[in-house]
Amino acid sequence: MRFFYILFIALLVSTVTTYAVTHTVTDSGLNFSPAALTINLGDTVDFSLASMHNVIEVEQSTYNSNGNTPKTGGFSLPFGGGILVIGSVGTYYYVCSPHASSGMKGTITVVDASISTSAITQTDFCRGDAVQISFTVTGSFGSSNVFTAELSDELGSFGTPTSIGSLSGTSSGQINATIPAAATVGTAYRIRVVASDPVVIGSDNGADLSIYASPPSTLTAAGATTFCEGLSVQLDAPGGAGLSYVWYRNGTVIFGTSGSSFTATLSGSYSVEISNAACMTVSNTITVTVNPANPTSFQWMAAVDQDWSTVGNWDSPCATPGTGDTVTIGPGAMPPAQVPAMSLSVLTLDNSLGLTLGGNLEITSRLTMTDGTISLGNADLNITATAEIASASSSAFIVTDGNGRLRQANIGSGARTGTILFPVGHSAGSYTPLQINNTGVADVFSVGVRDEVLTDGTSGTPLLQHVVGKTWDISEDVAGSSNTTLTFFWNPADELQSFDATNCYIARYDGNDWDPLQTPGTAMGPPPYQRSVTGVTAFSPFAIGDGNSPLPVEYRSLSAEAYPDAVILRWETARETNNRGFIVERRTEATSAWRSLGFVEGLGETHASHAYEYADRPPTEGVWLYRLRQLDTDGRQSLSPTLHVAWNLSADAAGLAIESSWPNPVPPSEAGTIAVRFRAGSDAAVRLGLYNMLGQKVAGIYDGFLTGNSAMTVRFDATALSPGIYLYRLEQGGHTVHHRLLLLR
Repeated sequence: MRFFYILFIALLVSTVTTYAVTHTVTDSGLNFSPAALTINLGDTVDFSLASMHNVIEVEQSTYNSNGNTPKTGGFSLPFGGGILVIGSVGTYYYVCSPHASSGMKGTITVVDASISTSAITQTDFCRGDAVQISFTVTGSFGSSNVFTAELSDELGSFGTPTSIGSLSGTSSGQINATIPAAATVGTAYRIRVVASDPVVIGSDNGADLSIYASPPSTLTAAGATTFCEGLSVQLDAPGGAGLSYVWYRNGTVIFGTSGSSFTATLSGSYSVEISNAACMTVSNTITVTVNPANPTSFQWMAAVDQDWSTVGNWDSPCATPGTGDTVTIGPGAMPPAQVPAMSLSVLTLDNSLGLTLGGNLEITSRLTMTDGTISLGNADLNITATAEIASASSSAFIVTDGNGRLRQANIGSGARTGTILFPVGHSAGSYTPLQINNTGVADVFSVGVRDEVLTDGTSGTPLLQHVVGKTWDISEDVAGSSNTTLTFFWNPADELQSFDATNCYIARYDGNDWDPLQTPGTAMGPPPYQRSVTGVTAFSPFAIGDGNSPLPVEYRSLSAEAYPDAVILRWETARETNNRGFIVERRTEATSAWRSLGFVEGLGETHASHAYEYADRPPTEGVWLYRLRQLDTDGRQSLSPTLHVAWNLSADAAGLAIESSWPNPVPPSEAGTIAVRFRAGSDAAVRLGLYNMLGQKVAGIYDGFLTGNSAMTVRFDATALSPGIYLYRLEQGGHTVHHRLLLLR
């Protein structure tokens, strides 16, 4: 049988703002559980005990000594326990009278604690909203106390409250809470704060709160979100009565639109705020990418095929490069099969497989050669007046493998000054560049390089020794106003048989002959080798030769003399090797084309000297040029020096001759006292000089008057000259005769 005892202590009926709570104490063996209990004023304690245990209040001293003498006026409960209500604040000591000596005892501390939940200014909430709940407490709370904010149901009942936030502590404070996302929509919600130690149920906020459902916020796209400029995609937000919309692009409000759909035409990140009467939600973000219909920068991707003009092969899916664009051909993809005729602002090549031109290509800003070659074929690569070439190297250059040329504009005074590089080669594995420094009037220069040196510049038979096997074809758009320094580069592998890089020179084919432009000297190295020449004002094929090249036929003498009825060509060979014979050629000073006059049979192979003669009657008076084209039995050819003859039918210079030279050959011991005897056919000023086989004058021997039909002997010193073959040249007016001189080692 349970007993209900109520102990009324003074002021029991005083007003308490807390809600009564029942606390339970049980027995476990010879112990009360819990042995120490703190309760709020007005709470009840339910002792649920076994039949052998009771409860009596004792004095503190009795409690401490494990005695069981009841306190006068104290409370007591019979064996089996009962309900106890204590009506005043304080600490109460009790024992089980039969077992007090065994330590079966406990305490009840009664406090007068309360919680007042503050009013909440905001009255309308959306699911998931944050809410701050302030509360004020009185009385004492245990150190393990936790304050919890509780939300009622939609009718304001706390029968099954929902915890929405908590705060550990013992004093007044503020709880940061969240309205549950699953809360039922309603308009009569309340919020209160409760404590755990002791259990105190505070007052609610004092006014009804409304909770609304947030509008749906899933944003969808009605099509592809990546597309070309000029197209669009519709973005759709959920619709519904009473909803309003604010659209954003990259976090900025899009003004002028308020519907549930928006048509996007620009790249960006799109979202929308959706609001009802009380709630606002922000949608997910959709990224829209709009590729330009006419971009200015392109990266080659080869995503479709190797065609430059296929849309989809470039990083822009909407276009292909056009005039003025910037193009990069990077590594990792097969390059375009051909570059069509076009004009680009910037071209960067960084692909070892290189490019091939299918038409003329113009660069107006910069050509960057990082890796790979550009093969011209028959197309020109034009570097305009505002452009430049950057970063060329032996693995990144222009291949002139056809009639196409590398053309660079505006080179010269007042424009692009200094040394301008033409990074050219005839094949992908042979880099033989050229540098041009023009101090004359600015002009456009065109350069190409070929893998051979021909006897007639652009025709004839290839030379097989004593040359670098490259011909640089150089031209300018406006002839006659340039003054350039040219620097040629080559590799040891480009040198043909017996070429001597320590005794080489630059030569230009002037339309008639290969004309040496300098004295032989040593090329600069280490490889690649280079040789420069200054003061070049005319342009055509250029090549690199050396000073040790013997002619297939060694001429002892060579002359052309005018007589009243004919011009007589006389030449004498010192020896002949595989000599098929000589073609005699003639032209005027005003023309560049040589005409073949006849063929003189050679002796083939001989180490003895032999004299030849050929008579010609020019069709008109004037200065005529003659030369011999010597033919080998294996098809190779070589040209003699050019002879000038003034044909005026009077033959004033008939009898002009170099009669002898001694000693000849000249041993080193006698090189300081060489004598040469020569004569003229009439009184005249004559000039006698000594020339090397490149046509360069190495010594002036005589320059003065000579009485006709008389001979003169002159001695000169040749000790400063290198051993080799030289030619005397005796000139009178427009007439010239030659004679061979051999200096021995």
